[in-house]
Amino acid sequence: MKPTKSRNSENRYALSRLALTFLLICVPASADRPKMLLQSDSVKDPGSASGSRTAFAVMRLPNGSFAFYDRYAPASGPLTLPDANGKMHQLLPDLPPQVVQSQAILRSGVLNNTQVILTADNQVKSVTVRAESIDKQTVAKVGLPRYLNVWIQSADLSNALDPMMTWRGYNGSQMEYQQLSSGRLLVPHGSFQPHARAVPPTGRHTTVIEYSDDAGATWKLSRTELTSPCYPGYNGSNEGACEPAFEELRNGKIWMLMRTQSGFLYESYSNDQGTTWSEARASRFNASTGPPNIMRHRNGWLVVCWNHCELPPRHLGEGVYGGRDALHIAVSDDEGKTWRGFREIYLDHRRNDNPARSGDRGTAYPLAAFTSDGKIVVIAGQGRGGRNPILVDPDWIVETEAETDFSDALQQWSTYKHHGPAKRWWRARAEGCSLIANPTRPDRRCLLVRKPDDLPADGATWNFPNGWKGSLTASIMIRKGFHGGTLCLNDRMFDPSNDLGEEFAVFRATIDPDGKIGSAALTPGQWADVKLDWNLSGGTCRLSVDGKPAGQLQLRNRTLNGVSYLRLRSAAQRRDTAGFLVQHVRVSIDDPYAPALSVADQLAHERRYIQKMVPRWNQQ
Repeated sequence: MKPTKSRNSENRYALSRLALTFLLICVPASADRPKMLLQSDSVKDPGSASGSRTAFAVMRLPNGSFAFYDRYAPASGPLTLPDANGKMHQLLPDLPPQVVQSQAILRSGVLNNTQVILTADNQVKSVTVRAESIDKQTVAKVGLPRYLNVWIQSADLSNALDPMMTWRGYNGSQMEYQQLSSGRLLVPHGSFQPHARAVPPTGRHTTVIEYSDDAGATWKLSRTELTSPCYPGYNGSNEGACEPAFEELRNGKIWMLMRTQSGFLYESYSNDQGTTWSEARASRFNASTGPPNIMRHRNGWLVVCWNHCELPPRHLGEGVYGGRDALHIAVSDDEGKTWRGFREIYLDHRRNDNPARSGDRGTAYPLAAFTSDGKIVVIAGQGRGGRNPILVDPDWIVETEAETDFSDALQQWSTYKHHGPAKRWWRARAEGCSLIANPTRPDRRCLLVRKPDDLPADGATWNFPNGWKGSLTASIMIRKGFHGGTLCLNDRMFDPSNDLGEEFAVFRATIDPDGKIGSAALTPGQWADVKLDWNLSGGTCRLSVDGKPAGQLQLRNRTLNGVSYLRLRSAAQRRDTAGFLVQHVRVSIDDPYAPALSVADQLAHERRYIQKMVPRWNQQ
């Protein structure tokens, strides 16, 4: 939790809330939820950011906006994709007419990339990774399994240049690259270090930065190499700092975020257009092990997409793949000082299924753009059927109200549970909580949370708009024979059956088997409204039941950003077929802003994480 806000800061947030209230008056009461758009199966491609490529592609235009196209048929007209209901969505604008009419560009193949740049003088720039095989003797000598080199391809309206290698080494995936306002081309990426191993203290990657001031004819490498720490017991491969994203700020600085294995995205700044960079440090964004994306929206927002998830711990010392079941989005209207949203935009539709035995999967590797009407489009995901564009309404991101009554089934909820042995990062999954007929309104359904078998106790997570201050009301009924349960407010996603979700909750309310919750008691067979009112400026959370005070909840773990998750869990240690029911949840946010932070705040938060969370990685 950030220390108590100053009076100036409180005044600022009061003004911000007034502005937000005015904004909400001017927009529809409820914006559209994110929609997944569907495309044909991806093609395996080790050089692509996600390990596969699809038809969806974007062009960065000179004015900072984007165009959308089919990379396999760039002259075929506007990119149009269906959603799950079959409704077609046309992503506009299409490629500029001068590009589509240029045979030099079309024949060059420069558009056959997920992201390309169009410069002010109508040059198309495409940066890709190309594999170069090497024999065993060379592998031993250079200390790399192979080369994954960085190449640039350029074409203008009349001519196409031969592709050129700009860097030789091992770049596992090329995320973002851009042309800055100065005209400089900036290409940051990971660099597998020769003879390095995926072990502490910094893993086997560093982040390096290439730049060109002559439209890509010649290239220089920043003398800065960025690293991040890693720790023993991590549930994954300690790769180090890699797969960066960046955006130019209004003051001329460049802000970079990097994938790490430290529990956070790491960040760095450049004051000289990318020539040199500050020492990397933990950002405010908790993360599992996926890369971020940063985009400047046309309304001025900075938009960050990332997996705001906590990895599951190892199981009996064996690794368990995870931490990518949800992709999140947050926005800043003041150049990264404060943030709103922290909302799930892509909840993996395969999350309850047994995972594939090998290969990456989940919702990672985002690339964001915006359409001509301001909608945000994020392509993300891995594995079969997983990489798809997500259409996001910006108004939905900053909503301050949310509710769920299960009329859309469990589309907004995660209920899966890991079980059984783990082997080579694979562990079985089963669906946990289920929906049953509401006992008092049989035409409606409600969520049943229990422990019906010998698998881990049921759990369920639901994401809502982030709040520094707000309230949540859940309509709950315990059933006769109930063995106990918990309601938690969390600041990030934990797997539903991961016990660390309860341990590291910001606030936690316990319902005893006899129905006691705080100073109140729930009656079996009767609905009760359990309300949590929190204010992180004071570290307080008031508990009430059916409108009557029932006590205060302890601040269990500090957060830099606020709370954005409800977590429900059965507390049963043995079979509990009764459990408890939930028929409706409603959230109202009074202060949606994750507050501005000092470097000291961020460093202190990272120290707490290292002291409390890291030792728990390998203890289950």
